[in-house]
Amino acid sequence: MQHPSAYSQDSGWFAAHMPGEGACRLAERALPRLLARGSLMLEFSLMRGETNILPLLHLSTREDWPRFLSLSFTEDGHIALVQRQGQEFHALSIDASADIAAGGQMRLTWSWDGPNRQSLLTLEALNRGTLRQRAGRAPLPMPLADLKALATGTGTARIGPRVDWLAMGDHVQPAGPGACFAPSTPIETPNGTRPAGSLQAGDVVETVDAGPQEVLWSGRVSLPSLGSLRPVRLCAPNFGETQNLWLMPYHRVVVGGPAIEYTFGKNEVLAEARHLVDGCTALQPERPNVLSWHGILLAGHHLLIADGCQIESLAIGGLAQQTALARTTALAALAEDGTLPRHKTTPRRIIRGYEVTTLGAVRALNRGPVAA
Repeated sequence: MQHPSAYSQDSGWFAAHMPGEGACRLAERALPRLLARGSLMLEFSLMRGETNILPLLHLSTREDWPRFLSLSFTEDGHIALVQRQGQEFHALSIDASADIAAGGQMRLTWSWDGPNRQSLLTLEALNRGTLRQRAGRAPLPMPLADLKALATGTGTARIGPRVDWLAMGDHVQPAGPGACFAPSTPIETPNGTRPAGSLQAGDVVETVDAGPQEVLWSGRVSLPSLGSLRPVRLCAPNFGETQNLWLMPYHRVVVGGPAIEYTFGKNEVLAEARHLVDGCTALQPERPNVLSWHGILLAGHHLLIADGCQIESLAIGGLAQQTALARTTALAALAEDGTLPRHKTTPRRIIRGYEVTTLGAVRALNRGPVAA
């Protein structure tokens, strides 16, 4: 079943490469021969403390004019981007030594904006929950032919063996938080239920833990539904009372039950949607697409009510203290005017994946409802 809001606009993700499957077209639209701005996003996995890691991608051609593009690891633990076209050269690197030492699944995004002379490399260590960035100047425009070669993995394009998938777009992708749930998600307000996508800054929503709260930001982020970004469908009536709910895999939902209370001494805890996937009450379909995700930011980190299910509002922790990073996210406007809040506490204890697995409370508790 498809996510209720497939993404479509004049710019965005348009193609992807999946090892063993080849190219996947994500959008149908005419594109220029040279992309002055765009984004490459890929996911890869590393063993803890791994060394001598093969390049993530490599492309070298003399067709039309000599050019070269590479994303690879250096001996001192950096991920280096090298871009050469004729006599022009652009390079950027990010320190990944701590993440390489820890290993795990990672997502790397390179966005280039030629007109504004900005280049940004962002590394997210998904297992550790960390995000690192490095900004550069004067990136070179990317030929569409080179991006198509990367999508197909043919010709002189080489996709490294550790790459799980690669997606490309003709837009600058915002970094970090912003994506939470489908725009159609029903959110309880003092004046009744409204789709998340219809809420705006200044509107008021109901929360479980703090009563009515004003919306500081309500916005949308679009992402390819690949790898760790595949949507999670929480099935009614186990979560939503009357309809299925679509969440980002890392977005958290309240779960409860006797096993939760016995193990943690709490009636309710917060668990990531991806850890609730059991093939029955929560599913994670594989269908390459580009999906729109909505986020609702409040002054505090609170619990929203979605068709009777308790789901968290957008959690940003101490992002407000990292001004440069915050300005590259979907929350850039709040960062610019200094109104980005700090979230110091969570409304419920957060349990990790291994705790969900060990507990077995969500998947095996009599196959009964787990949403509090």
